[in-house]
Amino acid sequence: MTTWDQGVYKYEGKNIINYSVREDNKVVNLVSMYKDKKGSLWLGTLENGAFKFNGDTFEKFN
Repeated sequence: MTTWDQGVYKYEGKNIINYSVREDNKVVNLVSMYKDKKGSLWLGTLENGAFKFNGDTFEKFN
């Protein structure tokens, strides 16, 4: 689940994991989530570009 300012939440059976999304130690506001044909998870923002999940965290895509 994507939130505006609380990052991404992942439900794993009994556990819920939160992945915060930050750039330069500032919270990034999220507007969309997309899973591509290769299975990569992407996040879209209004002002900070795109972020890609690397298996542990979301990294800004340049």
